[in-house]
Amino acid sequence: MKWMSELLMPVSRGRSSKLHDLGLAKIAQDGYGLWNPNDETLILLPEGKVLFQRTEDFLLRSLEAFRPQRLDCGTSARGALDAAVRLIKRAADLPVLLAERRGDELRLLGLHGDFEASLEMANDALRAVGGAVCTLGLRLRRVDRLTPEGHRVDLLCRSEAPLRGEEGLVCPDCGWMAAFDSPCRFGGETSDAAPEELREVATPGCSTVEKLCEYLKIAPSRIVKCMFYAVEGRGLAAVILRADRQVCLEKVRAAFQGASVRPAEPDELAAVMGDSAGYMGPVGLPASVALLADFSAVGVKNAVVGANKPGFHKTGACWGRDFKTDFVADVTLLQKGDHCPHCGTALEKSELRRIAAFRPVDPAGLAEPSLTFFNGSAKAHVPAWSAEIDLTALLSAASENSERWPGEIAPFDVYVYWEGDEAPDALAPLIGALESAGLRVVGDDRGGTFENRRAEAAAIRAPQTVCLKKGGDGWLLDVTRNGRTETFSPAEFAAQQETFSAAERRPFRT
Repeated sequence: MKWMSELLMPVSRGRSSKLHDLGLAKIAQDGYGLWNPNDETLILLPEGKVLFQRTEDFLLRSLEAFRPQRLDCGTSARGALDAAVRLIKRAADLPVLLAERRGDELRLLGLHGDFEASLEMANDALRAVGGAVCTLGLRLRRVDRLTPEGHRVDLLCRSEAPLRGEEGLVCPDCGWMAAFDSPCRFGGETSDAAPEELREVATPGCSTVEKLCEYLKIAPSRIVKCMFYAVEGRGLAAVILRADRQVCLEKVRAAFQGASVRPAEPDELAAVMGDSAGYMGPVGLPASVALLADFSAVGVKNAVVGANKPGFHKTGACWGRDFKTDFVADVTLLQKGDHCPHCGTALEKSELRRIAAFRPVDPAGLAEPSLTFFNGSAKAHVPAWSAEIDLTALLSAASENSERWPGEIAPFDVYVYWEGDEAPDALAPLIGALESAGLRVVGDDRGGTFENRRAEAAAIRAPQTVCLKKGGDGWLLDVTRNGRTETFSPAEFAAQQETFSAAERRPFRT
């Protein structure tokens, strides 16, 4: 049992004008933390620390099948990786899952003796964490990303002005979510029109898509644009795509097996293509230039392309007849208006909050030469995966989406307050019954108007709120849970607590 007079928990009805994250603002308003606008951080107060610790415990319970080992790596620069280098020596040391808390992040490092098994372990852990988070009332979307460090899988949810968010895309009908660099595969528009003759036409001053569309009175989707990149070890590469789409550089890197890729410099282009910047196209490219086609360019018919000659384009260009390549990949960004792959509705822009990031192959572990073990015949490198779970983002999302903390992570189970200044006779038996049922109880023993105490009870966001009020023959209990308020006698309510979720019956953590 705890009393509000003993807790450092300043509940506020006001909201910082500098804090736009609704969920995070609720955490601060409810007395779990203080918002520091100077460095945009949440200073945790005692019950906030309990909230974060219980959330960490909840997530690690979801990973019990992997027997997570909690570490405190202090100021060690690489955290669990430094521990792994010193811990893993033999095949018998694997597999292992190391977990450490760094600030408001829960970091995981999984290690296995087999590469394929390591990937499977990472995927199973991702599903376990994602499933656990969904039980807190969040709607998550797994989003595969290509980053300079390699493949990453994000768990995202929709949010309003998240502190550490990013703009993405959402289907307004089915709720499907994606980042702009998510995998997509938009083919060229099919057409029954007869192939036109390939013709060269003068297009003076039309070195941009916008000017070309205006000059020829056509839509960008009728144009196949050609963009040039310098690829490490490969020279110049041309990437073709429909002109109404944008290139994703990380996808281009992935298409070239992770090689370093950058936009070609003007002098590099001039050395191979001559002075034709703004008018380059896929027809008649030099053999030294690798041609990579996005799916949007495959099968196009009667398109407009650059003529590789200043001031000229070609019309009537057809895939297969005038240009073609076997090197085809998804290299474009998703964009507003694209169709949802599930229901076909046009996608809309939205703010997304990243809850977790999983790396099926940990880049730091891959680059660490000392991360080895003896496999019975020789030294071998230890396959590793990693993940970071943003506890602030997770709790902000849970706060934004629900009026009550889920019992699995709430610092306490029941919040009790009453009418009048004096503690009612029914209070002690009520608290005794609640604690006998294994529930963690906080009582409001402070003064103040009943209206203020009721408002603070709602702000605390306990899974259950109990208000003792005077009835005809004694005291009655108004019990609020799951968004509903019911009235019980003390005896009825005490008996009911035996059916309260066992997941919500845990003692206070210190």
